[in-house]
Amino acid sequence: MKNSGKPVVDGSLCTSCGKCVAKCPLGAVVISQITSRQKSEVTHHSIELKQWKQSPHVIDEAVFRRFSEKDTIFARVQNDPDFEDYQVGIHSHLDVILKARRPGYSRIDHALSSASWTVYDHFRGAFSWSKLDHTSDAKFDAELGKSPVDKIEVDDPERTTHLVKQAARAYGAVLVGVCKLDRNWIYTHNRKGDAINIPNHIDNAIVIAVEMDLEALQTTPAYPGAFATGNGYSRMAFIQACLAEFIRSLGYDAIPAGNNLGLSVPLAIDAGLGQYGRHGLLITPEFGSNVRLCKVFTDLPLISDSPIEFGVLDFCRTCKTCAEACPSSSISYDDNPSWAGPTRSNNPGILKWYVNVESCYKYWTLNGNDCSRCIVSCPFTKNRHWSHGMTRFFIKHLPWLNRLWVKLDNWMGYGKQRNPTTFWKPEKEFIHTRKGNQ
Repeated sequence: MKNSGKPVVDGSLCTSCGKCVAKCPLGAVVISQITSRQKSEVTHHSIELKQWKQSPHVIDEAVFRRFSEKDTIFARVQNDPDFEDYQVGIHSHLDVILKARRPGYSRIDHALSSASWTVYDHFRGAFSWSKLDHTSDAKFDAELGKSPVDKIEVDDPERTTHLVKQAARAYGAVLVGVCKLDRNWIYTHNRKGDAINIPNHIDNAIVIAVEMDLEALQTTPAYPGAFATGNGYSRMAFIQACLAEFIRSLGYDAIPAGNNLGLSVPLAIDAGLGQYGRHGLLITPEFGSNVRLCKVFTDLPLISDSPIEFGVLDFCRTCKTCAEACPSSSISYDDNPSWAGPTRSNNPGILKWYVNVESCYKYWTLNGNDCSRCIVSCPFTKNRHWSHGMTRFFIKHLPWLNRLWVKLDNWMGYGKQRNPTTFWKPEKEFIHTRKGNQ
């Protein structure tokens, strides 16, 4: 303003990119969007950091409630008229984006990304609660005999757990963990508003991690990065469907799920796969956040894994790299976690860092596809190498060195966007063809 000398933002031109927040050297630009509901509900507990680091989940029982899938951001796009981006799809601005002809945003790049979701989006059998029937032309001997349906006797649950994990890896999982099914993490309702009732005898959860093509993902937010996401989801659908059928063939019930039915991250934490990160995603010791998660709920007797702790929470308090990299400024810069998030799609009552998923989704619509900048910028997200293993050892045992590792990570250029045109070069090695693939 000319008279006051104060800067004014023209709201009609602002794209909510968040660069002003990230770049301001004084931290003077702040986005605060805590909802009135959460303000009234959340109690002011002192943050017990020691307890937080020693427990997989710290929950305020007076506030926490099971979540409904209808309140997730993707469901609200379809059914919440009060949401700013109600019925605004991720590809709503696609024509304009393609016409700009930016590297990584071509018609071919988009086709690659869109097609990568084919199995996840169209293979409904991947989410079946019961054994899949063979169609007449699907198996040449389908009419000649049926598989046994009686239960195998499980007199050694430890051996059975090993076999199930080995089967999951055979189908393509890179990590597999088992936990008792904590129904706090099961949605109350699905996106349509129907109640979710998983039978009481289903008491175990098998949680599976699928690795994404890191080189492709590093081109994000360009469309080859979105291919890595969609490809991960389609491979999830294949793995969870196959593992569920494997268990059913042993005579037990199995309910496969991707992002539906329940919250994957807390289940993965319970199953010993990793820890919460500042960006709201799972961080694993082996792959950082470069994984997609699915699960299979079952009554097959199994041995549970234990939650792990490898220094993530202390490191995230120091790091903030994902918050700096986020193009929509949706990730908290706060040193400490909180009890509530800024939107209806955050479920209060769990001590963690909350992400503004509304502004995140807004950026996706402006980008014309998903974004994984928080994943690739995370210092834990790297290809496996002895030097990175050494660094993680120090992160776990000598947290006072964490600032040094963040500086070194930035100095080495990790987490920067890869040129999207490199995806199409003939020497590109894919996740399933790369040398030394395990």
